Amino acid sequence: MLSIAATSVTVHTPNGLYIRIEPVAPHTFHIRASRTGTFGEPAPLTRLGIVAPPALPALRETEEAGDELRVVIETAALRINRLSGEMSLSGIDGKPLARLTRPPLVGGQASGPDGDRDRFEVQFALAEEERLYGLGDHYETPLMKRGYRVDIRLLGRVHAPVPLLLSSEGWALLMDTDQEHAFDVGCSELDRMSVCGSGAELAFYWIAGGNLAELLEKYTALTGPAALLPIWAYGLTFNCNQQATARDMIEDALKFRREGIPCDMIGLEPTWMDRSFDYDAPVNWHPDRFYIPQWMPEGAHTFMGVLRTMGFKLTLGLYLRDQDGPAAHRDADLQWYDYLKPFVAQGVQGFNLCTRRPVQEQVDPADSQDGAGPDRSILPQSTVLGRVIQEGFAAQTGRRPLICTPVGYTGIQKYAAIWSGGRPKPHLSVLSLGLSGIPHMAADMNLHTAAGIHCGFFQPWSKVNSWAYWRHPLLLDSGLLRLFKMYAKLRYRLLPYIYSAAHVAVRTGLPIARAMPLAYPDDPRAVELHNQYMFGDDFLVAVFTEQVYLPAGEWIDYWSGKTYSGPAEIAYRTPEQAGGPLFVRAGAIVPMWPDVQYAGQQPAERLELHLYPGGSREYAFNEDDGTTFGYRCGEWATTRIACEEDRRGFSVEIAAPAGSYTGMPENRTWDIVIHYTDKPAAVKVDGEDWRESAGSASSRKDPPPSSWSYHRKTGTIRLIVQVDAGRLSPVRIEVSRSGKAETRQASVRSLPLRPSGTKRTAGELEKDIEVGLETGNAAKALSALEDWWNIRTARSDAAEDVREHWLAMNGLFVRAAERKGRTLHEIAEEDPRFGSSRQPPDNAKEAYASLAQAVSLIIESNSRQPGKTNEIVRQATDIIRSELDRELSLHAVADRLHLNSSYLSRRFKREIGLSFSDYVLEKKMELAKELLLSGSTVSAAAEQTGFKDTSYFIRVFRKYWGVRPGEMKP
Repeated sequence: MLSIAATSVTVHTPNGLYIRIEPVAPHTFHIRASRTGTFGEPAPLTRLGIVAPPALPALRETEEAGDELRVVIETAALRINRLSGEMSLSGIDGKPLARLTRPPLVGGQASGPDGDRDRFEVQFALAEEERLYGLGDHYETPLMKRGYRVDIRLLGRVHAPVPLLLSSEGWALLMDTDQEHAFDVGCSELDRMSVCGSGAELAFYWIAGGNLAELLEKYTALTGPAALLPIWAYGLTFNCNQQATARDMIEDALKFRREGIPCDMIGLEPTWMDRSFDYDAPVNWHPDRFYIPQWMPEGAHTFMGVLRTMGFKLTLGLYLRDQDGPAAHRDADLQWYDYLKPFVAQGVQGFNLCTRRPVQEQVDPADSQDGAGPDRSILPQSTVLGRVIQEGFAAQTGRRPLICTPVGYTGIQKYAAIWSGGRPKPHLSVLSLGLSGIPHMAADMNLHTAAGIHCGFFQPWSKVNSWAYWRHPLLLDSGLLRLFKMYAKLRYRLLPYIYSAAHVAVRTGLPIARAMPLAYPDDPRAVELHNQYMFGDDFLVAVFTEQVYLPAGEWIDYWSGKTYSGPAEIAYRTPEQAGGPLFVRAGAIVPMWPDVQYAGQQPAERLELHLYPGGSREYAFNEDDGTTFGYRCGEWATTRIACEEDRRGFSVEIAAPAGSYTGMPENRTWDIVIHYTDKPAAVKVDGEDWRESAGSASSRKDPPPSSWSYHRKTGTIRLIVQVDAGRLSPVRIEVSRSGKAETRQASVRSLPLRPSGTKRTAGELEKDIEVGLETGNAAKALSALEDWWNIRTARSDAAEDVREHWLAMNGLFVRAAERKGRTLHEIAEEDPRFGSSRQPPDNAKEAYASLAQAVSLIIESNSRQPGKTNEIVRQATDIIRSELDRELSLHAVADRLHLNSSYLSRRFKREIGLSFSDYVLEKKMELAKELLLSGSTVSAAAEQTGFKDTSYFIRVFRKYWGVRPGEMKP
């Protein structure tokens, strides 16, 4: 039986199943199945206000063909078999995206121990290479959920389960329920995913089309955008010890200001009140610990007034209802915000929702003595509470509050941020929630380790939580205190960049902290990574690791300024002044504040703009008033900034802001900082030549008007421009390369100019050239050759030196040929172009062209031989080169490549010309030699080449090189 209405289609199958298909968006179907033919209205997520009902019908057409019915909407189509109920989802172009492996099961049909009860189950087919992400805060599983069973419930260590799953095949699933249920994501059967739970009805949203970022945007459009936090909430939050008094709290705040550590928000645990908040009656300040004279309860003389004077915002803790208590509040019981109004009137600007017991201590219903367990509709409790507080606070003040909660469900992003206590892998919670439509999540910072501080400050918002402990930064040792202060200042300087990324998160669902599969979905290496992520568009952050993968492009080490070319895996050594790896993408455009102690301390008329040249790039800088809900009505502005680098130099255009908001500066002064390798020949602004002025890297004085300065120590150009709000055309800044630098570049390069020169050593680059020749990777070899030649000719490009450089590289070519069992003479005889270029030229340009041609011809020649290196050997050599500081065995590498070790050994020997172990030894010894020559200690060289025993390293080194390591040191 088939029923087609104006906005939905209902199919009644012969086995008694009713399936209703309702398009709710141009890309999304709402599927409901029951055995009664009646569907509760509204559906659970609509009743809770999480999903709004469609404003207009999205149904375009239906097509019948035998037993098949095709329902078409704007960008997707759903096909259903009217007899069996089987369904499939496709794009509007007909490309299959997903399908059910069998009809939905509802009622007693559903499998499981409760088969006689009302249950549902739906099962989807999985493609061989399909990757699935989401499901909320399940940090003990990888970001990619395939192969795991995930329970959607607030028990164990799960803080925020979200029934949203994103597929790399271009579809997403959102379960429409407020009851506990479970996902089996290819765990029981690798090619099947099933979702089951209790209830007389099955309901879900099926979203079609796009990569992970596009699916997140469609989910955001379906459920509503995340709440934009007040700008100060993206700074630093400090929660006092639960036994703190008003005096203790003020002392904690004073410590931040005295030490010059920026901080905006100070919070109290729920122990601030005179009795437990039960949502049924008012509470007051604790009469002993937070005494307020009743005759003067408000003003600058109160402890809240003192905090405001210092620039702090106060938040109060509230306990959520116990899980074994009543269910989530319904609309009839939502007048309790009136109990919070007096505190908001006194200046409270946020509320921190807490559980009485840590989430990981909650009891599983099956383990409770009476077997009853908590109410199964508890999942959305914090979502309902967050909505009530946000709406009440907005009505009372007209401003945004900061509401944060340790537990949440789908939809919580519209009202509150998520926080969690200390965790062994806090970043996985942040990234997984970002892949689940919740962009604002922070785990309590572990400020007793450098790595914990590094991770804690590169979260969407940052929180230090004393709770029952003593975690104030001024209680740290001097080294960690210096580190904490440095990161706090960096965080505040980056607040314009972070807040602009938050605007993007609110509009599109793309989180501030972006997992690598989200940022680089087409990079097979990137999608496997868990310990690094993109922070906004331009910063790559690695946490709790020193193995870093850099995707394609140029990357600048933020701590050292060293430049790397990706794709590349590097063994990173974190400098003492930092807590972990931090890289900036070449082409980055980063707005910054000057040093401040709290948000709003200085007006926003003047900002810094840090530019890292690298190709062509456009950036949209978003801002608003930072405190009200005006942004929801379009009260915000976007400044478009475009940069371009080419052979002649670098240019940037800064447009006047588009849009407006209350308090928007009439004019904006930009303190431009361009990170540039060479001193430029000239700088023009709007076509006018500006003069050079003297300047130093440490100078805080502004350059004179219409002038620029270059700081050699930091490699930066600085100038100041003003952009008026009403300006019609962008301000254009042009930086011309110096004549000397341009001449040198032209004389040595026949390949396109790269954005910024490498700072790797010539020895490191020679190893890259060798590996490129051995593995047939022409791009790698030519890129390394280009940088090597620039280093050598930068010292001298005199004719005799050019010939020496040319001969040195040909020596490397001889060694590479010998490893293949050949000679350069044999290769030259095969190609007359090669033989004709074997005399050392005097001209640097001709010499480089000769070497580049030789690289290409050697690789071409090798490719014609039976021993051509294939992708397997290339992957093996890449692993070896990137992990020389580890023990490398044939069996371990073969296992990682899913190969038989004997096969890999034979292939390796035939194509590289060395056995696996000999090749590893050669690379380790070459690295050891270079480390020692550069001044490394023997023990450090041993460690960096994977030797646990220094004495054994010494014996191996002496046998290989014929001298002891100490004799190699300069």
